[in-house]
Amino acid sequence: MKAQYLFPVLMFFCISQSASQCFTCDDVPPGAIFCDDFETTEALSDRYFESGGQIFLEDSVGRDNTRGIRIVWNQGDVGVGGFKKSFGRTPSSYIGSHAVNPDETYTDIYWRLDVRHQPGWQGGGPAKLSRAMTLATDYWAQGMIAHIWSAGNPYNNFLGMDPASGIDENGNLVSTRYNDFANFRWLGFKRGNIDMFSTANSGKWYCIEAHAKLNTPGQNDGIFEFWINDTLQNGTYDLNWHGDWNSDPDNYGINAVFVENYWNDGSPVDQERYMDNFVISTERIKCKCLTTDSEQLADRNEIQIYPNPAQDILQLKVNRERAVAGFQFEIYNSHGQLIWQSAKIHQVRFHYDTRQLEPGIYYYKVIAKGNPHVVGVFGAIR
Repeated sequence: MKAQYLFPVLMFFCISQSASQCFTCDDVPPGAIFCDDFETTEALSDRYFESGGQIFLEDSVGRDNTRGIRIVWNQGDVGVGGFKKSFGRTPSSYIGSHAVNPDETYTDIYWRLDVRHQPGWQGGGPAKLSRAMTLATDYWAQGMIAHIWSAGNPYNNFLGMDPASGIDENGNLVSTRYNDFANFRWLGFKRGNIDMFSTANSGKWYCIEAHAKLNTPGQNDGIFEFWINDTLQNGTYDLNWHGDWNSDPDNYGINAVFVENYWNDGSPVDQERYMDNFVISTERIKCKCLTTDSEQLADRNEIQIYPNPAQDILQLKVNRERAVAGFQFEIYNSHGQLIWQSAKIHQVRFHYDTRQLEPGIYYYKVIAKGNPHVVGVFGAIR
């Protein structure tokens, strides 16, 4: 069943039949332009411009035993399929098949996907998972690509982000086709810190959300960041995705997200992956389905830190007992170097001005005598 809801300016496209799961397209957050919880019996080809392979819509394989997608690798299999969703303006009727809001231009999007690997999963991360991109021509030349894929050895149990651009810094499209690697500018790989692909964590659902924002034409203010279970994994906040290419209104914004199951080295054994709850939005989506890693830290240690990432003020909240005893708050850069340390704090709430930090990823530590140290990560943005 298809249902369409009119929001100001944008049309939201929703594929849903059941509201029995912890996340459902029936109550998707504001900003969503496309949501698929796979409860429909329609074929994937009815809503994606490409889909297929060894992927199967089935009952009871999704989150909370709902309907979802089962992906099958036989030993040695490399590419076993996926699905590709377009939105906004596209360069061809083929790419634009089933596109949402085909007259819009998107420069700032979030996308979310739930992923689970069968118990006993082997081989670490199966390389490609998803990517948002600008398809700039009908030959699939890519203007930018926000890759979310495995981190590779020796960190293959982790997920990573690998931004790339097919547009040079002067705003010229140099990519000529899909995966035109020789003509890409690679903008800096960064990995996460949750080992979601490990055998020990197999059988668990993980919620992955990513955010890509194009730079203002001529400025280095583009964004790429990602979360697992609402815990920020990494981010870059000074990207030059496309020079001034998008100053031309006839050029394209971000217009596609691909979900992929491509294992460069092939699966070492017969095994399966499962997917559910795919959302594309202009605002944070978040996970909803479970207590996040950061919230679990807060529960155990009575520490809260928000918003994350922070644009100007980072707020730290502790319980009264810790405030009375006093604690110190420390901030470290991505290389593990201490860059700021507070005096002893005796407050339940403490504010830190992140505008004195360069955009990027930072680590924090809360130190209190007689209590375990609390360590976490936050992002600073402009």
